[in-house]
Amino acid sequence: MNDRKLKLVIAIDGGGIRGIFPLLILNHINSLLVKHKLSTNISSNVDLIAGTSTGSIISAGLIVKDDKGKNIYSLEELLGLYELRGPQLFNLTNPGTAKSEGLRLVLKRKFKNILLSDLDVKFAFVSYDKITKLPFVFGPNRTEYANTLLSTALAACSAIPGYFPSVKLNEFDLEDGIMAAKNPSKIAYEHIKAYYPNDAYFLLSFGTGQLKGEMYDDIENEVSNVEDYLKNKSKETNHLIYYRFQPEIQTADPKMDNATEENIAALIRDAKAYIQKNEKLFDQLINDWKKYN
Repeated sequence: MNDRKLKLVIAIDGGGIRGIFPLLILNHINSLLVKHKLSTNISSNVDLIAGTSTGSIISAGLIVKDDKGKNIYSLEELLGLYELRGPQLFNLTNPGTAKSEGLRLVLKRKFKNILLSDLDVKFAFVSYDKITKLPFVFGPNRTEYANTLLSTALAACSAIPGYFPSVKLNEFDLEDGIMAAKNPSKIAYEHIKAYYPNDAYFLLSFGTGQLKGEMYDDIENEVSNVEDYLKNKSKETNHLIYYRFQPEIQTADPKMDNATEENIAALIRDAKAYIQKNEKLFDQLINDWKKYN
């Protein structure tokens, strides 16, 4: 792989307000890239980005640009959105009421009039079709949805059953992508291979915190299965470098809708503890970046 640049792929899990974890870790990686003069902005290096639920919102925020081709949102601004608007974004206390529509209102405001066709980075935003019971992935390969509003696609990817109404598109009835693939890394890998079959890939996968005990269910088991699959694939092939960042939830409440000021502070504290504890992992990533890019 030394003689060619790797395609950079970012994949971000679902997990509500715990999206603070990937935002802080991405921000840390970005600061290291700037420090080592490897990039001024990690977003400008991305060849494909994938996200499920809250991960799709973050993913979209990282790649949307204005008419002059400049990124509209920085990582700091996206983190600020979660810190300041968290209670509005992830209020699941009153299903079906206007109070619980905060997420969709924010999406419409932040991604106003932007179409999927306006995105100039390849993407895979994961939703779930209730009718076929299969993943539904928004991407540039689905040209029939090119004129779909980005806010509509993101609403479909984050429509948590019982809290937000599903989104109907043609014959599909779409809801939160966590039902299909909370960890979208395998989907990201399959998509980047389809777009660039002859290249090698640098896949960065961001979790939203390890869930344990009663919260470890079939969805979490599949998150682990995807991680094992890609870890093994990276050992078997010479075209994939794979990193998985999955913080431990130590002081925060793991509930994805606990967006109180206190819990947001705890999530930030846990993310910073993970970053500090895994200094060598980040050093290794930077070394690989230098080596292959």
